[in-house]
Amino acid sequence: MLKARLLTALALVPLVVLGVLYLPNPLFALVLAVVVLGGVWELGNLCGLQKTSARFLPLLIMAGIMGVLYAGRNDSWANWMVLALALWWTAVLLVLLSGKLKLEVKTSPRPLLLLSGLTVLAGVWLALVRLHGIVPHGPGLMMFFLVLIWVADSGAYFSGRAFGKRKLAPHISPGKTWEGVAGALLGGVFCALVLAYLRWLDISTPLLIVLCVSTVMISVGGDLWESVLKRERGVKDSGNLLPGHGGVLDRIDSQIAAGPFFLAGLLLLGVTN
Repeated sequence: MLKARLLTALALVPLVVLGVLYLPNPLFALVLAVVVLGGVWELGNLCGLQKTSARFLPLLIMAGIMGVLYAGRNDSWANWMVLALALWWTAVLLVLLSGKLKLEVKTSPRPLLLLSGLTVLAGVWLALVRLHGIVPHGPGLMMFFLVLIWVADSGAYFSGRAFGKRKLAPHISPGKTWEGVAGALLGGVFCALVLAYLRWLDISTPLLIVLCVSTVMISVGGDLWESVLKRERGVKDSGNLLPGHGGVLDRIDSQIAAGPFFLAGLLLLGVTN
């Protein structure tokens, strides 16, 4: 499994880096839209749309939503949407860690869950397009955000395997531990210090550490949220597109929650408007 994950990452990472750093914002938005639509396709299955034909409607709806969001991406309402999603994911994380969520396999279509999933996928698309478009360091900040999540995921994986004892949310994802979370947060501190060294942002180092560490913590909520979807559908992976990683949602679950939160932090700190 680890070998497959590494080989897939080695194939994808150069493409991601080139796309993030060198594509103009409109083309970046288009490529990211294709990725999000792949996630929507998998979301339809996780929400009980078993027929292939039924899953095309959410794709069309999402394509229309992204068109509207792109046209108004710099309007004030877009900022409020990003801030609302940041609060939403904070609440989701608290609920998922509470241990009070009761999970059971559900096979019937779940339209409300599908609607909420479309909302958060549209939100992360808007947030990342906005992040990439920040002048003058947008592509660099977008790349930093991705590296932040990758480093955090790696820290969680290795620290969890080496030291993991106390379960994070055994009712949702038995393999995740608080020791793994600690490794992820340490990765967030490291990335914050790197960003401080680069001096792209007029933000103090302590605030950068708070932003990066809290973003990493919120990313855990996205991971657990997708785990809930899979457990309630009775599947191990959201799809099988990426060897060793599963589907698109398996690969971007952390970013779904962390993207709006990271941009919201930048908005509150005055980096963008």
